[in-house]
Amino acid sequence: MTSCNTVKVSSEKVNALAPLIVYKTVADYYHNVPVLLNDTKDRIVSFPAPSDLFYEGELALPLKLKQGYLLDRRGIHINSAFTSYTYEEYSKMESPPPPEELFDSIIDKEPFESIYDCGSPGQYNDLGKDLNREIRKGMKNFSPLMD
Repeated sequence: MTSCNTVKVSSEKVNALAPLIVYKTVADYYHNVPVLLNDTKDRIVSFPAPSDLFYEGELALPLKLKQGYLLDRRGIHINSAFTSYTYEEYSKMESPPPPEELFDSIIDKEPFESIYDCGSPGQYNDLGKDLNREIRKGMKNFSPLMD
């Protein structure tokens, strides 16, 4: 994620050491660009550059799993919020909108029905299949990130 001026800059991509985050939202935000808010959710602390919305040459939309769960491929966090910008339109911008404009575009500051840390990618043989099996079993091996 990247940003400008007073907003913290972080250009780190999600890598093999980053935890796998599986989540379910209260509405369909599958195509909406997430931003990271501060703990009081009154300010954006990180947001992607348009070029950050790609993973291995394709839009980094989440992977659809069973029971409406999604596997993050962008850097979702418990303080993430979704904007009205879609991945498709945002990825075509020359530069990101100013933080104030992005903040005004937020459509949900409390988007998660549930969100889990599922460990690291290396612990799974077939990521999608293994995560779906855990979902069917009730997600007992995942760590919930919200009450």
